[in-house]
Amino acid sequence: MVDKRYVDINIFVYWLGNHPKFGETAYKWIKKIEASPRGEFVTSSLTLYEALVIIAGLTGKNLKDQNFTEKVVNSITRIKGLIIEPLRPEDFTQALDLMNDCKLDYEDSIHLAVAIRTGTQEIVTNDKDFDTTLIKRTI
Repeated sequence: MVDKRYVDINIFVYWLGNHPKFGETAYKWIKKIEASPRGEFVTSSLTLYEALVIIAGLTGKNLKDQNFTEKVVNSITRIKGLIIEPLRPEDFTQALDLMNDCKLDYEDSIHLAVAIRTGTQEIVTNDKDFDTTLIKRTI
């Protein structure tokens, strides 16, 4: 059985935004995801929206710009090997408990709730806030 890994939003933002410090590392993770068997890497549908908002903010683009939106969405959804897990109502309620238990903000708690629900053993991120969780952080 293959260990599952949850891919946090920052990997996609660093990759798509060609981040000067973390862009190359993020690119290597994307290549690793593309070469992996489907199901080894998972993220949530929240990641798509967050990526759009963050990258729009960084580039001055607008979410009304269909070409921009399509490019970002397709870049992530077409990564072979990546599963994009839909959010469920219980993810939102579990995230409320995780905020307190793990001292995370609500967005990170939603990501953690999905990671737990999908049985991931690691979170691919450089966000040290996830060090307070029971799931191992790797970058």
